[in-house]
Amino acid sequence: MELSTAAAQLNRAVAAAQKILLIAHRRPDADCLGSVIALSEWINRFGKESVCFCIDRPQLVVPLVLEPEAFTNNIEAVGAQKFDLVIVVDSGDLRYAVVEKLIEKLQPLVVINIDHHATNTRFGQLNIVDSSAASTTEIVYQLLKKNKATISSRIAAALLAGIIGDTYGFTNTNTSAATMQTTSGLLRFGASLAQVSDALLKNKTVDGLQLWGTILSRLQHNEEFNIAVTVITAEELQGNPELLEVTDGISNFLNNIEGVDAALVLRQETVDTIKGSLRTNSELIDVARFATLLGGGGHRKAAGFSLPGRLVQDGSHWQII
Repeated sequence: MELSTAAAQLNRAVAAAQKILLIAHRRPDADCLGSVIALSEWINRFGKESVCFCIDRPQLVVPLVLEPEAFTNNIEAVGAQKFDLVIVVDSGDLRYAVVEKLIEKLQPLVVINIDHHATNTRFGQLNIVDSSAASTTEIVYQLLKKNKATISSRIAAALLAGIIGDTYGFTNTNTSAATMQTTSGLLRFGASLAQVSDALLKNKTVDGLQLWGTILSRLQHNEEFNIAVTVITAEELQGNPELLEVTDGISNFLNNIEGVDAALVLRQETVDTIKGSLRTNSELIDVARFATLLGGGGHRKAAGFSLPGRLVQDGSHWQII
């Protein structure tokens, strides 16, 4: 769909609604949170009521931008309310946002799906999906511009957080000329590149780096497939939910290894569920296609999946049972 048409339809849907639910996916990243925060402020200027929902309490905090208290995770309370419009951001499907049953219960008039994942299932009545965008916030920025919205410094910082998070500080291969033009515009609207970058990228702790050391000590090279692989056990994260965010950066870090085609991090997320994160810089590999085969999704260069099983150590090797 042409962006101007999508922006006009979004504008009409928001104008016609009285109460709007904004949904972030589970364990939201900066791109997801930044998109919700920016849209929420824009919607509130319409004189409409917005509710921000996320099944998990957000861990990321960028000063004055991504506040966890802005979100509710009370799915029962949300399900008891009436909404005219639901907007889901940065989620390839409703299952990833853990809101399939919630949407069925709410039965909203319109569900709008704003995303940049190539594997998006187009689950909305209005699907604004652009897989060429580096982040969902890049799409949101264009939608707001098309609708001549006033972009405050807070909105600009929230949108910039999404770009920095999904490009890993403009170092991932998804960074394009359009991404840099969007970033330039956000800086003109008052976003601080230094503040947002420091909050997202310079957030390592001693405990977190010690955990990285343990995880990296398990790193192995699968020569048959030329993949670097490591694992994270459930015990290492038990009682430390904030360390889940720390471990997410390991996948991007391993993508810097010279001479391998891809990197895979396997994490025991629950007693019987394993989460896999895939990264590649190879132009010949599409990790999203592999992740899709396992019920996941993502981008050509970065994707993820979940599968049933347990990580078990067998000598110096790990296997899934």
